[in-house]
Amino acid sequence: MTAWRWRDFPWLDSEWARARWSYLIGLGYLLIGYLGTNEFAALNPWQRPALPIATSIDAALPYVPETVIFYVLYYPLLLTPLLFAPTVASLARLTLAQAAMNTFSYVVFILYPTPIERPSLPNSPWQFPEDWARAILETLYRADHPYNTFPSLHVAQTALIALFFVRYEAKFFLRPLSAKTATAVMAAHAIMAALVAISAVLIKQHYVADAAAGGVMAGVLAWLMWSRGQKSM
Repeated sequence: MTAWRWRDFPWLDSEWARARWSYLIGLGYLLIGYLGTNEFAALNPWQRPALPIATSIDAALPYVPETVIFYVLYYPLLLTPLLFAPTVASLARLTLAQAAMNTFSYVVFILYPTPIERPSLPNSPWQFPEDWARAILETLYRADHPYNTFPSLHVAQTALIALFFVRYEAKFFLRPLSAKTATAVMAAHAIMAALVAISAVLIKQHYVADAAAGGVMAGVLAWLMWSRGQKSM
């Protein structure tokens, strides 16, 4: 009987292909795990108490629906490591860090299904392009129950990817980039991570504590994953 080999599968015929598929599987775990725990949190069958994390700062911050455009930057940002990761090992470490971060968050979501009160959207029909922000928010609200707030995975994931490019010099499909371009990739991810965090609070999708906890969680995971070893690891 012929032995099973990785190279027998055309989409898994290299270390890079396996690393990228593992990363995509990790994104699937993020999607399924988030939606599953969100449904569970909405039911709250254990009648777990919400975490008391709402503050006067949250109440004082304005509701700025137009910033939702930054909030949805999260989704394309999740894919950039597939294009710019410099080594197989670095992408594998990022995948592992994301999985650990997601798993920890899911446990918190189930044990403490903390809700957030969202602003009411108008009932009148929306018109494009005037009501583009409202259209995005309506789609977001339909897909996402107002739970799974603490910690913010939106903030945590984008912050972790930004820290990934702080730690590793970006390459485009293994092709070297100029120093200025690599720095631009790093800076763009850092700026967009900050914008995602600001947006999460200003569209009232998360509390300030949620965003802060997501950033801290990303920092801890980045330190655990990348504080030791060579740059190529």
